[in-house]
Formats: sequence, C-alpha cells, structure tokens
Amino acid sequence: MMKYILQEELLLTAALQLYYPESSKRTHLNWIKWGRVLIDGAPIIKAHTLIKVGQTLVLEKKEPSQKAMGIPILYQDRWMIVIDKPSGLLSVPAEKEDANALHFLKAGLKSFSLLPVHRLDQETSGVLLFARSKLAEEKFNVLFEKHDLEREYIAIVEGHLPYDSGSWENFLREKENYSVEITSPQFGKKAVTHYTVVHRSKKFSFIRCRLETGRKHQIRVQAAQAGHPIVGDKRYGSLANPFKRLCLHAYSLSFIHPFTQKVMTFTSKPKVDSTGLSRYFPFPNL
Repeated sequence: MMKYILQEELLLTAALQLYYPESSKRTHLNWIKWGRVLIDGAPIIKAHTLIKVGQTLVLEKKEPSQKAMGIPILYQDRWMIVIDKPSGLLSVPAEKEDANALHFLKAGLKSFSLLPVHRLDQETSGVLLFARSKLAEEKFNVLFEKHDLEREYIAIVEGHLPYDSGSWENFLREKENYSVEITSPQFGKKAVTHYTVVHRSKKFSFIRCRLETGRKHQIRVQAAQAGHPIVGDKRYGSLANPFKRLCLHAYSLSFIHPFTQKVMTFTSKPKVDSTGLSRYFPFPNL
C-alpha cells in the first residue's frame, strides 16, 4: 500500500491523476465511489474534495473475494482467520442464539478448530480474529492481555466534542445486567481510549478511536460518560438512531504475528452502495 503526501493543494480527482496516471479517469471515479480512497485515514467519496498540502492519500486494496457462509474473510493462515463481521451478528454463541460468526465460520470452512480470541458487540461491525489451534489461541491471548497490538475504531457520536482530539480514561466494571458502568479504581479495571474528530455535521461528530485497553463496551461507555453517546446506542443513552444501528465499527487491527514475526495489519473500510450511502453508516463528508 503506497502513501502519498500532498505537496500542493489539489482536487481529489487531480491528485489521483497525478499519482495513478496509468489508470483511467473512470477507474479513479470508481475508486472514489466505492470508498477505496482515504485522506488522512478517512474514506472520501466526493470527487471534487480539495486535498490540502501535507495530507496523506492512500488507495485501499480491493475487498476480499473469499467468504464463508456470506462472511467476508480478510485473511487466513494455519494459525488464524480474520473476518469482516457485519453488524447484527454475534461473535460467539449466546444463550438461545445460534446465529453467530463462529458457528458460520465452522460450517463454511468445515473446520471445528476455531477459537475466539476477542469479541465485538453484536451491533458492532468490523475486524474480528479467531485462532485456529489451542497454541495459537494462547499466543494471541497474550497479545491482547498485554495490549501488544493496535486497535482502531470509527464511530459517530451525538453532538460536537469540544476538542479535535483527546483521551478518555476511566475505571469500568460490568453490572449484573451485562451493562458496564464507570466506577472507582478499587472496583473497576482501567480503560483508556484516544480519539480524534474527523468531521462534524449539524448534529453529530465522526471520530476515530484508538484503544489503549480493550474493556467490554469501553468506547460506548466512555463516549456516553463524556456526554456524547454513540449514535444508535440506546443502552447508553443515545436518543438518535437515524441509521438503524449502533454507529461503531472496528476499522483496523495491527500486531506482530506471534509465529512468523511479520507485521500484520487488517482493515475493514466502510462499504458504500450505489446510492452513496455506507452499508455501515455514512461517511463524514456526506
């Protein structure tokens, strides 16, 4: 994946012509339409967006073609499988609930040696990793326990955050009803999230979040505590649900492969349909 840092102000279409002259203008427009062009990490789907000096342009790879029971597979090797989990699907089985990513993967791949390493909430979409053996599960569990990886989410929250970037630091504990609450250091586990505001509309803020820790419902609880609940998160106080889903997406996961020692980065970019609307939720410049 090549990154280009703009040396002069250009329209997005002009920048693509400069850096990808071997591709046609129609191809450039298709890249933009399907959300493959990122500026400073955020997908841009308006062709005449002005790109400023110092901003970074990246062309994302094509979506994976391999699927298991309809679930896109981002990567797999003998130790792990990484998927792009859709919103509404459980990561692993729950009581009286058979529809889950683990079940579908086992059925689609005809493999029973799949073990969950981490989880995404049912209504959260994005990058999710499973181990393919007990030894692999142990190795990946160590990465998550020691936070020797990078996890980035994108979200839409209610209102306007007062600063363009910042951090949320609290102590969290799970209640009997499976919700999570802010508590004291004596009773909870430390949770740290770093956020950056990518865009503000009239009612919402589009943010990127980097997890320093990985507690249950971490971003959801901290955003609500800050007075800006994630859009569609009724459990934690959101009053808006225009997109009919929780607007939280696990955008990327990076770590050093515990067996090959290679740097691995997996990205699930928001998908865009022909109407210009994201399958997950709208882009910040819409």
